[in-house]
Amino acid sequence: MKQRIMDSTVRFFSEKGYVATSIQDIADDCGIAKGSLYKFFPSKEDLFIEVHLAKQNQLLADIAEIRANPDLSLQEIFIRETESQLNFFVQNKFIMKDILEVNATEGKITEFLLQLRANLLTMSKEGVIRRFGEAVEPHVWDLIVMYAGIMHEYLFLLVFENAPLNIREISEYMVDRYEEMAENVIRKNPKPILRTDMMAMYMDASCMNLFQPKHEQIETLLAQLSSSVKELPCANHRRTELQEAIQILQSELALESPKMVLLRAILHFLENEPELKGTAVQLEKLVCRS
Repeated sequence: MKQRIMDSTVRFFSEKGYVATSIQDIADDCGIAKGSLYKFFPSKEDLFIEVHLAKQNQLLADIAEIRANPDLSLQEIFIRETESQLNFFVQNKFIMKDILEVNATEGKITEFLLQLRANLLTMSKEGVIRRFGEAVEPHVWDLIVMYAGIMHEYLFLLVFENAPLNIREISEYMVDRYEEMAENVIRKNPKPILRTDMMAMYMDASCMNLFQPKHEQIETLLAQLSSSVKELPCANHRRTELQEAIQILQSELALESPKMVLLRAILHFLENEPELKGTAVQLEKLVCRS
């Protein structure tokens, strides 16, 4: 029944869009009471999230299968990855349309879409580094943004304008032009616009597991901080200070009513260490939100 509900949801989202589709529409289509549907999905937001998550997992699995093929050259892998993404969004046009329709004030969905975007960016980063090697790493985020921009414009023509374009030809053309651009960036080695530390903070904030309980998210971030401190290239006394700060933070968070002023002070102290900033900022959002 759960899969039947999700299949119905995809059909309605494709035909009417997220905003115009009601829970009653889907329940009627499945031949069940609205109350029965809520046993599987507590809200329309939850249904949106599960449908979109399932679709993205399908895309990630397709990309993983392409990358695992030992018979393909690095260039062909890149072309097929591009082709797979274009085909995916054309076959699931409702995804791009839903994203444009969703109200930006709907916090749960907005956070979830940030998470999905972070997943796609991570996938693209892995693909670019695989194709061009370690030499591209200082420029990887700028190149990813350029790739995403090119992809977006072709998708807009395919999805919203129904342009009669050949996806394989687009993929080959995109990769050919992109390789020229990437090789030129590597050769000229310009100053990056998007620094790794800047994007790490964004990715840390975007990749938090939306379905993980808050206390588990906090525990995960604290463990990340402790692990990162051990690897820092700093003097022993500085490492000791940071470890003590994390221990105080853990002790305070274990209390029923932690002192918010103390929490903020410790987190700001940790944020002064560039390698810890992204994790500390995300932790601050969790523990110091109103």
